[in-house]
Amino acid sequence: MDLGTKLDAALRSFQERAAKAAELKERIAGLRGSARNADGSVTVTVAPSGAVLGLQLSPRAMQRSHTALQQEILAAIRDATKQASAALNESVEPILGERADQFREAFNAHVEPLGPSAPPPAETLGSAPGPVRPQPSRPRPPADEDDFGGPILRRERF
Repeated sequence: MDLGTKLDAALRSFQERAAKAAELKERIAGLRGSARNADGSVTVTVAPSGAVLGLQLSPRAMQRSHTALQQEILAAIRDATKQASAALNESVEPILGERADQFREAFNAHVEPLGPSAPPPAETLGSAPGPVRPQPSRPRPPADEDDFGGPILRRERF
């Protein structure tokens, strides 16, 4: 096989992969999972990654204790995430075939299961909101040999 034929084959392979990636991105962008608790007072919508996209609480949800409501919300998030994950699996399989497992493993690598947690201590939440005070601006250091011509690589001296 000559170099031109190899290059053409590599280009076609790249174009096919790029088309599959674009199709996969389009399918994933629209995937959602939704779940409700037993009485319908908590509704959650999530992305396949588990990111919460929506949370609706009816007045009936407010009749629960804060810990019971927390558990209802977390359970709905888990159920919605399972639904979104199943939809993701159905979308990925036809496009990626044997590489679908590899994709799922990479996609879910950062997701940790949700569980009960205590609220953060009040002192870590900051003070009550008040007027926003302007922060004094810091003078820029003079440009020197280590500047490299841009603010990203500039060493700040304080």
